[in-house]
Formats: sequence, structure tokens, C-alpha cells
Amino acid sequence: MARKPYAPVASYEKLKSVEQKIEQAQSVEELRKIVVQDGPKVGYKAFCYILSRKMTPESMKADEACVAAFSFEKAGKLDEALDVYQKITAVHKEHPIASAKLEELSE
Repeated sequence: MARKPYAPVASYEKLKSVEQKIEQAQSVEELRKIVVQDGPKVGYKAFCYILSRKMTPESMKADEACVAAFSFEKAGKLDEALDVYQKITAVHKEHPIASAKLEELSE
């Protein structure tokens, strides 16, 4: 039986917010506070994947990440959009939207 890829219930925005908080944590105590505050919101499995850098929000929620990247494009933040599309294609090499947008924005 094939295993279904992991996809948390939490939205891309929530996962990205937790990733940013983890990256900004300066101490174990700060990290503990993030676990207590945000762990239940995104799910502890997703939290651990982000903390261990085993998965990124973009790899867990690729389609939602594309929507966020498109919003960056519309706001003129092309570097941020490219970063998101690149993170998606790093894991989902054939993702149709991210691949097409990377090609389009690289021209």
C-alpha cells in the first residue's frame, strides 16, 4: 500500500508564521513558548517537521504557497515570490504552477 504524503490541516500562512517564529527564537525558553502557543494550532507533527527542517511550509502546502507567491508578485515583491516558487520546486520538481511561474519570472 502506498503511503499518502503528509499534509497538515493548518494553513500555509499559519505554518509560515510558525517557521518565522522558530527562526527568530533566541533561546530554548523562547522556543518552549512557541511550542506551547503555536504547537496546537498547526499540529505537533507539522511543528516538529518545521523545527527539524525536515519539511517546509512550502513542501507541506505547495498549492497554498503558490497563492501566497502570486500575491507577492501582484504587490511587486518579485524576489519574495521567486523564493517561494523555488522552495516549492525544490521538493515538488514537477509542480505545474511553481515550475511555470519560475520559468516566466526568470525571463
